[in-house]
Amino acid sequence: MKYIFYFSLLAFSFIKTSAQTAHYCADLKKKQFSNRSVSVSLPPGYVPPENKYDLKFYHLNLNVERTTLFISGNVKSLAKVVVPSLDTFAFVLHENHNVDSVYIDGVKCNYVRQDSLVKAGAATAIPQNQLFEAIVYYQGTCTTAGGAAIGNGYNMANSPSWGNQVTWSLSESIVAYHWFPCKQDLRDKIDSSWVYATTDSSNMVGSNGLLKNVVSIGSKKRYEWKSSHPIDYYLISVSTAKYRPYNLYAHPMYLPGDSIFIQNFVYDNAINNTQWATQKAALNKIVPTIELESKLYGMYPFHDEKYGHCMAPLGGGMEHQTMTTLGFFDFEIDAHELGHQWWGDNVTCAAWKDIFINEGWASYTEYLCDQYLSSISGNTAVNKMNTVHNSVMSQVGGSCYFTNADTMNANVIFDSRLTYDKGSAVIHSLRYEINNDSVFFPAIRAFQNTYRASTASVIDFKTFMENYSGLNFTQFFNQWYYGQGYPTFSVSWNQSNNVFYLKSSQAQSVPGSVPLFMTHVDYRISRTAKPDTIVRLFHGQTVENYTLALTGTVTSIGVDPNNWILNKVGTNTHDVTLGGLELSSPETNVFVGPNPTSDALNIYLYNNDKASVEVFDVTGKSVLAQNINAHAEFDISKFANGIYTVTIKNKSGDVIKSTKVVKN
Repeated sequence: MKYIFYFSLLAFSFIKTSAQTAHYCADLKKKQFSNRSVSVSLPPGYVPPENKYDLKFYHLNLNVERTTLFISGNVKSLAKVVVPSLDTFAFVLHENHNVDSVYIDGVKCNYVRQDSLVKAGAATAIPQNQLFEAIVYYQGTCTTAGGAAIGNGYNMANSPSWGNQVTWSLSESIVAYHWFPCKQDLRDKIDSSWVYATTDSSNMVGSNGLLKNVVSIGSKKRYEWKSSHPIDYYLISVSTAKYRPYNLYAHPMYLPGDSIFIQNFVYDNAINNTQWATQKAALNKIVPTIELESKLYGMYPFHDEKYGHCMAPLGGGMEHQTMTTLGFFDFEIDAHELGHQWWGDNVTCAAWKDIFINEGWASYTEYLCDQYLSSISGNTAVNKMNTVHNSVMSQVGGSCYFTNADTMNANVIFDSRLTYDKGSAVIHSLRYEINNDSVFFPAIRAFQNTYRASTASVIDFKTFMENYSGLNFTQFFNQWYYGQGYPTFSVSWNQSNNVFYLKSSQAQSVPGSVPLFMTHVDYRISRTAKPDTIVRLFHGQTVENYTLALTGTVTSIGVDPNNWILNKVGTNTHDVTLGGLELSSPETNVFVGPNPTSDALNIYLYNNDKASVEVFDVTGKSVLAQNINAHAEFDISKFANGIYTVTIKNKSGDVIKSTKVVKN
């Protein structure tokens, strides 16, 4: 979900401010969390009663209107017992709602209530692995304890710019119980769901899945939505207003001869509103966007049902499965919410502390759409990542990681700078570390396929990417995801006799958290009468000295010119003493490169002397040893990717150079 800051609640809901400093959804989610009671400590081994069953099916059969927060109806649950026996069916429902009755397997049962927790006793204990049906009849006016319409699980407001009155749900993260009896456990996805909503015939109701039927009941209509896909509790939705449909179709590459139905419920007066032309043009861009995201992430997970939007007067959007609730249409927010259909809906964070799976990826989706669809986005990927990095580095510290205890702290879980922007930046750097899009994107598609219709933790994601790529990301995640801060690189350089000398020194913004960022860094070298060249070098110690064989006159050097990693640049100087004063030393009479390399490793002795060369892997094992005379080229293409130490000794056995080389 994304949220946009307004100068006032009366600002037009379709206007995106130019001075955006926070993601659209961050403030929205914080307000929702403020209404949640503080959790209490539980004894070891305690199993909450609502975790004694596995949900299989929900059928919400509700009465809703656009002009009131009152809801009545019933919710049917089909579940399987996962403990030796179950004698109590437990669920949560806000105290504003009255529970009229509870039935288990057709038998009316007694229940007790403590605040929002309701426990209904079964007539007879239900054995393990047996399915049972529970129906809760209830009614009540949904809470407005948050003090703002967008801060509750169920909301009502009038759009100040369009003039439409709407009621809509927004359950993320733990306020689904504001409007229907439920079990709020991310790990227990419901296998399938129906949402039936009866309303005045002048209204339309949008929800998840396919609209199977619209039944007239006197002066009312019942909208019958059905979905056959697993769904998490907070993604079930209803939105009620005087809508009219505006339908589109997309044709992704993975769906030859077929299409994705894009079903949009827009305000009924939109066609006659002067704002509609701009909004329609923005909405139409969802077609190439869903085609692109299907190409990058794998086929849209719910292509057999639909994608779409329901308009509501909120300042951003919420990624309700198959039908985002959205305040206005804009390329960036549309791309973000659509990205959630893979990251958050298809694969959901295993716990709220793993929200990187949801928001980090949805935010990086904005970058990818700017990268591949810049002609229609109106922005460039370069500008997008500049904005992301500037946001993250506006403060020296901060981590993407937080604990289970922190998940009750809205300022942590929905931090725009860290959860959204730094999460996006970490993914961008991971892509750079893999250094091969033909590995990165297939890995992402494979991850989506492996964890489809399920949940995944950050550790699951890390382990999967390691297994797929063959790389070890422990250091990467320790410094970029779990660690705080960013590096600053100060560089000096010189050129002499077609040898380029580069000295790069690293300082850390929070050295107590990450004392050294061990990372590859790109350097762009500009030369007269030659095109710029970018070299990728590994920074594995506080001060690194690199030497490269390079023709042409170097005029300048840039650090990380494409913003692959979070970093700042300190000093950048042309130091005429660098290398030149050291040429007489044994070490600078030797060139080892290119570094990094994927196949050939060259060693030059500028004094045309003889020497012995030995290469060691990270375990200290010698993998190559040979005597050379002036120059030698070694084929290391069959070496495993990693860091190697190259040691060169003169005829007397003295070490004249020892350096690290990255093989990738």
